[in-house]
Amino acid sequence: MNSRIFDSQSHARFAQLSRDYNPIHFDPLVARRTQVGAPIVHGIHSLLWLLEECVIQGRGALPRAMNLRVRFKNPIYIGDAASLEITRRAPQSLHARVCVEGTETVAASIGFGDRQIADLPDVRAESNPGPLTSPSSVPRELTIEQTNGLSGCLPFAESVEQVPLMFPFAAGYLGAPQVAALVSSSCLVGMIVPGLHSLFAALDVSFARDAGPPDALGFAVTWVEPRFRRVRIGIRGGGVEGTLETMVRPPPVRQATMEVAAALVGGHEFRGSTALIVGGSRGLGELTAKLVAAGGGRVVITHANGRSDAEAVASEITKAGGQCETMPYDALRAAAEQLGSLGGKIPTHVYYFATPPIALRKASPFDLRRFNDFNSFYISGFLDLVRACIQLRPQGVKVFYPSTVFIEARPEDTTEYTMAKAAAEVLCADIEKRLPGARILVRRLPRLLTDQTSAILNSAALDPVQVLLPIIREMHADSRYSGGPGRGRESACMQPSRTSTQ
Repeated sequence: MNSRIFDSQSHARFAQLSRDYNPIHFDPLVARRTQVGAPIVHGIHSLLWLLEECVIQGRGALPRAMNLRVRFKNPIYIGDAASLEITRRAPQSLHARVCVEGTETVAASIGFGDRQIADLPDVRAESNPGPLTSPSSVPRELTIEQTNGLSGCLPFAESVEQVPLMFPFAAGYLGAPQVAALVSSSCLVGMIVPGLHSLFAALDVSFARDAGPPDALGFAVTWVEPRFRRVRIGIRGGGVEGTLETMVRPPPVRQATMEVAAALVGGHEFRGSTALIVGGSRGLGELTAKLVAAGGGRVVITHANGRSDAEAVASEITKAGGQCETMPYDALRAAAEQLGSLGGKIPTHVYYFATPPIALRKASPFDLRRFNDFNSFYISGFLDLVRACIQLRPQGVKVFYPSTVFIEARPEDTTEYTMAKAAAEVLCADIEKRLPGARILVRRLPRLLTDQTSAILNSAALDPVQVLLPIIREMHADSRYSGGPGRGRESACMQPSRTSTQ
């Protein structure tokens, strides 16, 4: 077993080598609006490190590789310490995997005998050359339907001569053109097909010196499955031929516009209130800000990292005639010091949507570090904020705490998340007893359509507008906390309806 850290320097070096600059690998703001939640290592980078280590551990005695099967099972994040394990040796194959903290991220099988690859197309390097195959620094944004039937040729990068310098053992074992073809497959998936919303899922290739031109990768989309958002691509070039399998991620979820909010909310329903919305730059916080502002309330939305997202939300609200300002806020830092920037905008209402990424890889039944991360946001960070708000407005503050139906449903791998939310419900009850002036409304929210809950596979979700609006009306119904009379009204949106994640 061997290990390494995928640091930012080697990460940037691979991106330059491969020309794969998909923002899921580099832009924290883009990555946080995907299922992975943070920038991740290129799958081919982790695969080539696996091959490097297999060759090193084979001490020059590995038979010639004839084929390679790989599955990219879980993301590796920048800065992760990964370990390699050779799991099985056999006369005709060698099996290895890369793990991070006990979770398998890459599983590979190197075959030493001939094997026919199913669904291998007749990919010609000269087919349909043109702008499709010329990668730039901006990935193509394709829907899954638009990938159907695409083909072309991707010339190897000028930096391909650097391949033996970055992966000397893999290049010596497979051949530099073969490694260059694998490197180029990262660019093909991340920048061309499917491009922006891609996830590299698997590859199944064979090695033959005469497979295609030595300096280019011909490709053709051979199969598209819209239901599971899967795309299969045939490749041939650089001594490599076979198939790549990718998934097309759903694009970032767009919440309802101010125009929609204004059509659902009376213009004076929330007048006289000042709502501090922690985590208001996207998702449920963004939607809450729009609904409160559409009802005449003053809104202050916070952001931890997404300043540009928060400013875009505020701009949309103010252009529609609402009142909205932004401020930085970190739920892991002292609240009182940060709220000093509010000036005279003392909140009458607080909506707490601060959260770390929910869906991360997990190996053991319980991860204490992960549990502590959730507690920092959902318990200690929340309590600190409520105390600070009561100091600013001793006569009373009404607070919304979003809990989750996961406490009852218990989806797989949400143990730490649901435990922290359940503990926070107990805390909320005790806060009302011990902090005069604090009124906390706790609701177990169903699965709603947001960036964190959007998934590759379609699954039922509820329309956030129809779930949140009755909660907001309940929050503002008490005039003691709004500075004026509550003017809630019955509406069809009081009853949530089902929608899909698409």
